[in-house]
Amino acid sequence: MAKAKKPGSGLLTRSRSITGKSALTKQKTLKPEHTRQIIRRFHVLQKSKHKILTKLGISPGFFGESYDKLKKDNLYQAEFKTFKVPAKYSDNEVYRIDNRLTKSDLIRILAKIDSEIEQRGGIEVYQCASTQGQTGKRGGDSSKKLIEWLRDENYKSRLSNVNALEIGCLSPHNVISTSGIFTSVCKIDLNSQDPAIEQQDFMKRPLPTTESEKFNLISCSLVINFVPSPKERGDMLVRITEFLKSPKNETLSSLFLVLPLPCVKNSRYFNGDRLHNIMSSLGFTQTFFYEAKKVAYWLFDWNGKVVEDVKFPKMELQSGSQRNNFCITL
Repeated sequence: MAKAKKPGSGLLTRSRSITGKSALTKQKTLKPEHTRQIIRRFHVLQKSKHKILTKLGISPGFFGESYDKLKKDNLYQAEFKTFKVPAKYSDNEVYRIDNRLTKSDLIRILAKIDSEIEQRGGIEVYQCASTQGQTGKRGGDSSKKLIEWLRDENYKSRLSNVNALEIGCLSPHNVISTSGIFTSVCKIDLNSQDPAIEQQDFMKRPLPTTESEKFNLISCSLVINFVPSPKERGDMLVRITEFLKSPKNETLSSLFLVLPLPCVKNSRYFNGDRLHNIMSSLGFTQTFFYEAKKVAYWLFDWNGKVVEDVKFPKMELQSGSQRNNFCITL
């Protein structure tokens, strides 16, 4: 009889040393389905956590002292220490965050979420699962599509002395970095897994003060869907325009965007037309698009003109009980 896997088993597991500190231990390579389970569950937990923190009046983007104080609460500590992660992902609890929950309810659920994230290895496990999902063996390096497009005749004359910023970089050896097209590629990620990748939150990256601090191309692959709220996703798109070089004299000034296909194919509040309208208001024109089995790719050129005071609120575009709630608002 095969032994049941322990909760959190996979790429990494957390264990407690005699000092009480958490330590990470590497495990064997994950199967594709287990990789997807880790990524999906982490996304669900982060979204639930974002909703709870918002209801508790704590800024999800910067937890600070209020969050640290809450974690010392007796109710939080009791729930955090006693919660046990189910052995099977199919047995994971589904948290419904609504107005019927009391403050105590919210604190208990938050403690469970934080405990589960730690028991499953934290963001390190999510990042490692994402990295495995993008290996060549699994056909997951999205930047291959970007480089294919940039080698098109329409771009060849615009690729002299160009640089790039890769937001959410998982590997310093992907195609965008090894193509030879860019004189430099600045690689950043919230939780770097490699010394060649700078650990940084793009939303907290200092704004450029000169044109030389900006980029000809920004890659944002499977990042925006991980941003917790629709408003923050819109804010990120707006902020991207502040890091792009002016598109004067046919200078390359482009955004490579990748989203899970269900974000534009199966959402109540979002679709491809909505994305195009938002991007158009920010000065972007689509030059390439490719729809794969599970993800969608876009290459947008930027004209440097952001339309002010255009609003895209959350609104239902298509109904259906099986649709997801992905959305981007401005």
